[in-house]
Amino acid sequence: MSKRSYNVFLHTHTVSGIVISVALYIIFFAGAFALIKDEITVWEKGINYTRNVEENFIDYDLLVEKIKAEKHELYGRDIRIVIDEVSPEIFISLSASQDSLAPESSRKYDYFNINKNTYRISDYYEFYSFGELLYRLHFFNQIPIIGIYIAGFVAFFFLFAIVTGVIVHWKKMISNFYVFRPTAKLKTMWTDAHTVLGVIGLPFQFIYALTSCFFCLSVLVLLPANFLYDNNQQQLMEDLRPMSISYPIGTKSNQEFTLNQFRDQTLVKWEHLSIKQVYVRNYGATNMKFQVDGVVDDEFIGNGRIIYNVQTGIVEAIKNPYKANYLEGVEFTMRRLHFADYGGLLLKVIYFILALITCFVIITGVLMWLEARNKKNVPEAQKIFNQKVGYIYLAICLSMYPITAFTFIIAKLLPRSLDASRQSILYTVFFGLWLVMSILFTLKKDNNYTNKTCLKIGSVLAFCIPLINGIVSGNWIWSTVLKKQYDILFIDLFWIVFGIATLFITLKLKKSPQIHKVNDNIKTDQKLNIKNQIKMNIKIKISLLWLFIAIGFVVHHIYGLFGVYYYETVMMEGATGDVPLEHHMYRILFEGAALLFALLTIEISKKWFRVSSFVWAILLGMFNIYHVVTAIIYESSNISEILILLLMVIASGFLIMSLNKWIKD
Repeated sequence: MSKRSYNVFLHTHTVSGIVISVALYIIFFAGAFALIKDEITVWEKGINYTRNVEENFIDYDLLVEKIKAEKHELYGRDIRIVIDEVSPEIFISLSASQDSLAPESSRKYDYFNINKNTYRISDYYEFYSFGELLYRLHFFNQIPIIGIYIAGFVAFFFLFAIVTGVIVHWKKMISNFYVFRPTAKLKTMWTDAHTVLGVIGLPFQFIYALTSCFFCLSVLVLLPANFLYDNNQQQLMEDLRPMSISYPIGTKSNQEFTLNQFRDQTLVKWEHLSIKQVYVRNYGATNMKFQVDGVVDDEFIGNGRIIYNVQTGIVEAIKNPYKANYLEGVEFTMRRLHFADYGGLLLKVIYFILALITCFVIITGVLMWLEARNKKNVPEAQKIFNQKVGYIYLAICLSMYPITAFTFIIAKLLPRSLDASRQSILYTVFFGLWLVMSILFTLKKDNNYTNKTCLKIGSVLAFCIPLINGIVSGNWIWSTVLKKQYDILFIDLFWIVFGIATLFITLKLKKSPQIHKVNDNIKTDQKLNIKNQIKMNIKIKISLLWLFIAIGFVVHHIYGLFGVYYYETVMMEGATGDVPLEHHMYRILFEGAALLFALLTIEISKKWFRVSSFVWAILLGMFNIYHVVTAIIYESSNISEILILLLMVIASGFLIMSLNKWIKD
């Protein structure tokens, strides 16, 4: 390979990798936990799923009757029934009715859960699991509409980075795999780690990059395919996804029928089939269909399907699970490789470890990029910019570990009485604290400190998770073994092992000099010039933060006036028209004190004043944290108020750090 070609591939690999690094880290870290999503849900509920009914023998007649009993008009609708082995819940989705005379409630898509044992219907989000949050974060579902496409393009650039990385390291890939020099200079150490772990996880990473592109960007694949089909989208979808074919509705039928007979016929035909999904098409019409989709466990590509005409009992279409079909085989293979559902829990653990290895490869790639640009020929302004990018990237990525562990604890502590607000509480805790920690670590400007602190906090919280589980639900490790609650046991043991591993790494870390320190030979006047451009005067900054907090208190109390619009009574119970003395004191202690400190900061620089400000800022910060936690627990629906309180917590963090710096200076 010529030097020019090598440089082109190297820069392409570097740019494509560094641009997507944070998003890719989030995808893999969240995706690792998404693999055990169902086990996490069982752990949160604290009740292991007891299989009183085998998945293959669900009573579909009773299930449909239960849906009807909940006032769901089914005529002309397609019913999709998704069966999960781990979860006690069956996922049900109802399409919009094709009947033009159907009531308004039947003309929209609907979905919910039904318990396998009791056939009790519950809302899909009745118990929102933290595993569900991480699963959706894995493909950026929290970003409306475009989130999944962002994840798809990240996967595409990741695929690009993998291919160019293999080309760049091809000649030295084998030799470097056996070389690791932890005592060498930093760039060499990061390069060795990046190469060795990159080679170990290469097949896994390639599989995930390819399958993610397939799932997230399939709409782009349909564009040229649509051209080949002369814009006949119905025929295109029938060929690509025969399991999702819909049929025009027939006339209404009064014929009685039973769905269970078709289930039994299918199981007689394919004895080793595990039913995964069932579709009831055009319910109540003369062309009503009953479709069974399943897999044969002893076949990797063993997906089968059979479609019955309910009116006549005739088999209209069949896909033999023991005979491969190219189109369906490709999609089924993609799904099995991506979701790791072909090797049990052990395979998921292997996938989990490989996902964490990929996270480490991403981090070492960022550190290599930073170290390679810490050279004498790089302008100082560019070095400072690279430094900031490194602080932001590592703060966002590394803080995911302690935040995930902490949210596990919160998810377990939340009482079932708050199930209706569970989703909003988990979102607020996870994303709110993640934002705060990312900002604080970015402002700390010390990658070594960020790494050690995140690992230490994460390790401590990891050990707390099994303890909290035992205290809250009584599911201690020994009791889960005796009760054969293996899903709950797995999560507890997982966190213990994870905590031990990260604690061991933390203890092995040595204090190293700041990785991306600007060279000491920078001229004094140049440093001052750069600092003046990017930093405001510390006193003005502190004064503005005090002012921000004071305004925050005022805005928060304005929310109390909103009760005039939303409640019948205007006056508080027991109000006489006079403001109680304690309320005056409350105003003085919070708004008044904050405004006073904002004013005095401009004029006073004495040490006693700086220390007093620091102490009061800490007390105020603790109060703000307490305030936001109570608001989340007791007023979780008041999203705008919680946002204001979170901003005040962030401002308190900035204020404490600024005052600490002022004291040291």
